[in-house]
Amino acid sequence: MSAWLVIVAIGVGTYAFRASMFVLLGERSLPTWTTRPLALVAPAAIAALLASMTLTRDGSAGLATAPELAAVAAAFVTTRRTGNVMHAIVVGLPVFWLVDLVLA
Repeated sequence: MSAWLVIVAIGVGTYAFRASMFVLLGERSLPTWTTRPLALVAPAAIAALLASMTLTRDGSAGLATAPELAAVAAAFVTTRRTGNVMHAIVVGLPVFWLVDLVLA
């Protein structure tokens, strides 16, 4: 029972910490020195995920499979053309599924 109590307490604490940012900063506008770097968070996260996906295999160095590389290439081209990270996900996942289906 105590393990569940700890899990619930951690969950409530994490939720409270995250919600505090919305409660405290919800009505305020952030200064430009904070909004400019925040615009780069999504592209940096996607780049880190794609690099780890394409350059590692099962925790060690190695190149990705053909469906993964095709999806990364499609996502890269889409992002460069549209400038929108969400478009990369919308295009990249179906490309991965189709190439995987064709090569399977």
